Amino acid sequence: MNQNTYNIYCDESRVENPRSKNMVIGALFVSRKKKKSVVKKLKSICHKYDFSYELKWAKVHKKYFNFYKDIIDFFCDENNLNFRCIVVDKSEVELDKYHNNDPELAFFKFYYLMLRAKLLNQNKYYIFLDKKPTRDKNRARALHAYLDSYILWNKTECNIKHFQAYNSKDNILIQLTDFFTGLMGFACNENIQDSSKSKLVEYLRQKIKIDNLHTTSSLNEEKFNRFIWNKK
Repeated sequence: MNQNTYNIYCDESRVENPRSKNMVIGALFVSRKKKKSVVKKLKSICHKYDFSYELKWAKVHKKYFNFYKDIIDFFCDENNLNFRCIVVDKSEVELDKYHNNDPELAFFKFYYLMLRAKLLNQNKYYIFLDKKPTRDKNRARALHAYLDSYILWNKTECNIKHFQAYNSKDNILIQLTDFFTGLMGFACNENIQDSSKSKLVEYLRQKIKIDNLHTTSSLNEEKFNRFIWNKK
């Protein structure tokens, strides 16, 4: 059987922000054979609006509001793009009991949970993390190893062909992941009405036709899959 091949681009939001209750880890899934055409379309939107900056949620500004709406339209209409995220209430994470009092270890465990559920039989994956400084330089390598172990015992004809961290400045699809991961972080933490960001959250919610982004979707949901973690 022929394998499908996907690129997965990963990023996180509000992990170390003490004012935010929830952190989000997100991943953008792109058909590898369609990656070049997806990037071309994305860059054409940037060119249309003369947008020459990094595509990051933290930098959303009302000046480019229509640009960001077009980005959401592009994502929703592009069949070769899907998003998954895990939302974690940081106050519910029992660092002493399960994570050796190590927030970084806990973070990578949630990374594992987010990715694991979407690794499917008969698929190959190329995984691109956003490069972040870590206290333990082996964290990403360990995440890769645990995912490989899960695949070995639970999947058929599934493998990770590439797993590496990259600078988001050099990868527009990691930037796109940042945008949607940041949007989820905003939706699950903020209560700021009538801001550009709140309007974009509402715009996406209407486009994907759900009542509340801060709810767990079916695992079979492809376009905008959400896992709201609960320690119970």
